[in-house]
Amino acid sequence: KPYIALLDGIARHYPFRVVGALPRSSAHFDRAQVEQVLINLLKNAYESGGAADAIEVQVAQNLREASIEVRDRGGGMNEAVLQNALVPFYSTKRNGTGLGLALTREIAEAHGGRLSLHNREDGGLCVAMQLPLDG
Repeated sequence: KPYIALLDGIARHYPFRVVGALPRSSAHFDRAQVEQVLINLLKNAYESGGAADAIEVQVAQNLREASIEVRDRGGGMNEAVLQNALVPFYSTKRNGTGLGLALTREIAEAHGGRLSLHNREDGGLCVAMQLPLDG
């Protein structure tokens, strides 16, 4: 399974629980860049204040796109932060650069995809990256 190697390498640094079955086929993407996206998102999830064992990654695929979601049970984001979270140099962290989510969005868009964030119903945040599949 193509996603296993990608996820296993990252899980050594930021452990998480995989939700659902991984797709059998893979999308065509720059592995190093998508790995950087996942590292950024998992680092944020660990810094969110939620339980580390509640961090989840779900990879799904349909005929048109692959979706990778990173979910945590931290404090989530208020409306102002959600509006600005993808803006370069915007950060709510004391020593944050404000580049992690902006870089993540750039990578998604460079692959013809998109990045979205939303608060989870029972607390926490979900960051989803959709990448188009070739053909």
